[in-house]
Amino acid sequence: MRITSIFRIGACVVLALGLFSCATPKQPPLPVGDLKLGVAYFTQPAQPADLLAGYMPKDVPRIDEKVLNEMDALLAEVLAKDSQNSFASRQSALHCSKELPEQTTRHQAALRKWCAVGRCMGVDILLVPQLQEWHEREGKEYGAAVPAKVVMDIFVLDVRAESLISRSRYDETQSALTTNLLDTGKFLHRGGKWVQARDLAREGMEKAVKELGL
Repeated sequence: MRITSIFRIGACVVLALGLFSCATPKQPPLPVGDLKLGVAYFTQPAQPADLLAGYMPKDVPRIDEKVLNEMDALLAEVLAKDSQNSFASRQSALHCSKELPEQTTRHQAALRKWCAVGRCMGVDILLVPQLQEWHEREGKEYGAAVPAKVVMDIFVLDVRAESLISRSRYDETQSALTTNLLDTGKFLHRGGKWVQARDLAREGMEKAVKELGL
């Protein structure tokens, strides 16, 4: 009986690991060719007009500017490590956002605004990352009272056609093994500990690189 139980637990762990590894299949590479790529900076949508897709969550706290800046640096690090493409930097996007006429940034929908930024940057394809929710872990890595949570979108825009090409969404709250056995693979992949929001964000960015074929 004991051997059978151990076998069943082992089988469940293997299954969970398999499900986790298959959760983010690698897509064909983005057809770059001679196209110029750029990456914008992280923002948190404050109103529906700021969204490129999806909906506004209710009663979400504002994310500190320091966190957004840290996510910019982390995305640049992930792209440098995992992508074979080169991107015009967020600094160029920041400069172009300041150069745009006020009516472009305040009274135009998000798609037109970001495509205007992309044209100013001189790129054909623009990555636009948005961070909707950010909750840091409360507690220690082996005993968290409240787990970390990250809700993040990374969009790929065709600047020339002013269109949305693709989107990678990451909505993750770390759960305990006792809550959902299917999360066993994720928990073990994270070292069997409660991770910080930054760790989840990196996971979401790595997922995006694979999903979007970057």
